[in-house]
Amino acid sequence: MADILSQNEVDTLLKALAAGDLSAEEVKVEETKKVKPYDFTRPSKFSKEQIRTIEMVHENFARGVSNYFSARLRSFVDITKASTDQITYNEFIRSISSPSFLFVFTAEELNGNVVIEINLKVIFSIIDKLLGGGGGLYQKIRPLTEIENSLMRNEIIRILSILKDSWSSIYSFTPNLVSIENNPQFVQVVPANEMVVVVTLDMKIGEIEGFMNVCWPSSLLEMIAPKLYAESYFKQEKQIKPGQLREDIISLLNNAKLDLRVVIGKTIINLSELLNLEVGDVIMLQRHIDEPASLYVNGREKFLCSLGTHKGFNAVRITEVLNKEIDENGG
Repeated sequence: MADILSQNEVDTLLKALAAGDLSAEEVKVEETKKVKPYDFTRPSKFSKEQIRTIEMVHENFARGVSNYFSARLRSFVDITKASTDQITYNEFIRSISSPSFLFVFTAEELNGNVVIEINLKVIFSIIDKLLGGGGGLYQKIRPLTEIENSLMRNEIIRILSILKDSWSSIYSFTPNLVSIENNPQFVQVVPANEMVVVVTLDMKIGEIEGFMNVCWPSSLLEMIAPKLYAESYFKQEKQIKPGQLREDIISLLNNAKLDLRVVIGKTIINLSELLNLEVGDVIMLQRHIDEPASLYVNGREKFLCSLGTHKGFNAVRITEVLNKEIDENGG
């Protein structure tokens, strides 16, 4: 329906026509129908609600990977969702520069393979920090060596574990790494014209910035499409058992590594005696040979033990548990 002009607008228009400031041809407005183009060669496989659910999953995934690398690299790592696109697999592969860093994973519960691509600038920054460097910009972009691929393999396993946890509220699967590639042309997991959903994450590690692309083939997502709705997502979130969080925390604590040290004895000497020590000198300890040694856990004395051997290795046998609940303040 055409817009209705007010009386003032009509008067202004007539005055412009009378003065010759406006011609009759300019007044004519050609009404055209607004048509939304639709490309039948690139149909949208998933609805906006399903795409939004996928985005929520990957937002949790981004937070998990960000927290992991922040602790792992001891540096500020920020990962956020940048975009979600439905394109053909051929377009996705052509958008990736060579060389790059890609890895493919699958799962028994999934019908196909998934591709994840990470910008090489980010990869070199991660490797540099893992090896004790500053993680600055690497000037020469090249394929990773076998040693670098082996180093990143451990990080990939952790990334896939976080991805598994992010999807667990919708669809549970156990990812298995298939391969690591540097040339995108060698990664042909689906036909070139198949539609895929590509979730792009923006990664910032210090001053280094790059992208992580997670490519989900439509044939794989179609099997779980009925669950890709917000109602299903939040319903699964509410079904978490009250004690499950406690069990998860206990499980993580049980796998935590502790520093164990056995102290046979202690003594005090002055600096001059220390400097004059030679091979064969005997140092008297403040503990008799038949007294038990102390076993320290993360710097705290927790057990008494006796010394011995086991299967050819030096070993200790715990003889007493010390219940010391004294902190640094004496409480």
